[in-house]
Amino acid sequence: MATAYIREYRFICRDEGGNVIQAGLEDGYTTGQTVSYTTSTQSAAFQDTTRFVRISCDAEAFLDFGPNPTAATTDGVNVQLDTPEFFGVQPGQKVAVYDGSS
Repeated sequence: MATAYIREYRFICRDEGGNVIQAGLEDGYTTGQTVSYTTSTQSAAFQDTTRFVRISCDAEAFLDFGPNPTAATTDGVNVQLDTPEFFGVQPGQKVAVYDGSS
């Protein structure tokens, strides 16, 4: 069984020039959670202050976001092994994670 590591953020970082960079502001870190998956498995709902998530998986995964998401290979966002990705989300949403094998 694979694991997705989810870190929730209020803010994304900016560099000294004010440019947005692909990194969560650790001062704005709200919480973290893990999801073990084979079939499509949902996370807990994101916190009220969460606007961005960083997701890293220890196996290839397909993701879907929403109030009651189901991840699938046909329309899911593909995330590669050990390749963290940032996503903009809305509070209360969840992410579903699926390994694509069944």
